[in-house]
Amino acid sequence: MSRPATSGAPTSLRGLLTRAACCGGLLLLATSTAPQSSGFFQVSYLPDLSGLEYAGMDVFVAVHDAKDEPAELNRPRVSLVMSPQDPRGVLWKPLRMDWPTAPSNDLESIARIGGSDRYLLCESGDDDPNRTPRIFRARLAGNEIDIETEVDWPVPISNVEATAVARVQNQLYFLYAERADNQPSTQLSWAPFNPGTLQFGAFQSVTLDNPDPQNMVRGVVGLDVDQAGRIYTVASFDPEAAGLPGDPDFGPFRSSVWRVGRIRPAQGSAAIDLDPEPTRVATIDGFKTESVTLGFENQQPTLYVGFDDENYGGTLRPLLPVQ
Repeated sequence: MSRPATSGAPTSLRGLLTRAACCGGLLLLATSTAPQSSGFFQVSYLPDLSGLEYAGMDVFVAVHDAKDEPAELNRPRVSLVMSPQDPRGVLWKPLRMDWPTAPSNDLESIARIGGSDRYLLCESGDDDPNRTPRIFRARLAGNEIDIETEVDWPVPISNVEATAVARVQNQLYFLYAERADNQPSTQLSWAPFNPGTLQFGAFQSVTLDNPDPQNMVRGVVGLDVDQAGRIYTVASFDPEAAGLPGDPDFGPFRSSVWRVGRIRPAQGSAAIDLDPEPTRVATIDGFKTESVTLGFENQQPTLYVGFDDENYGGTLRPLLPVQ
């Protein structure tokens, strides 16, 4: 269970974060007023957004890629984030989680379960053969997130930063894709699953090409599916994967968002039809996007992206309304 950083019993997520901001309860606001060396101030305490899902009322559930190792045990792993309401900018509420066994290790994606108040928080695998990556089912209730259960990933994975849940007729499907550093393609996989038991059926896969191999060295680092079944992905340029000299945590970064196909009914199951050519939704120079989610901006369906900019921290932005 998450233990809220502020007290009180607000009636909504938006009311919670607005009240917390006004009383200085958010860590973001409480600490950013402390002067740093030579009179400089830290701009933001919001960490990298490795996964992002829209929860409603301008609020998002975010996960962070902290590792289960001594140097990172106290780093936040799950947060509530609110899109800007005024010139203060993005608001952030870190949550202290109670994990069933061990703290999460490298949460890189989150998937909302069918528009409900439950979410899948997914570890990446992170190319670590000594760990079995897990998937956590969590419930959002007011200003708390409870971890209800955890299971091992149902199939072997290497490094997954992109997951989603789609509803096809009356069945939920879990989708994922490997990050595929410096590879011309990856596998986009899907399987039916039971959200109550977290039991998964047989997986199917299609080969998904890197949509821009000349500019993006990581083919899929974010994934979402809208209510019409349209599939959106994120690709990125990361200097570490590209082998550039110097510290990769300082960039440069680049990313792009794509619409690549659709998941649809198929003889009592589901199939994914990839478009002959993916549609470029956005190119984002200077930022490393790692998550995409469908939300609303001025009551318009809008894609939001979350950034994992390493030493530059994290933030989120809306793209143009979905067409």
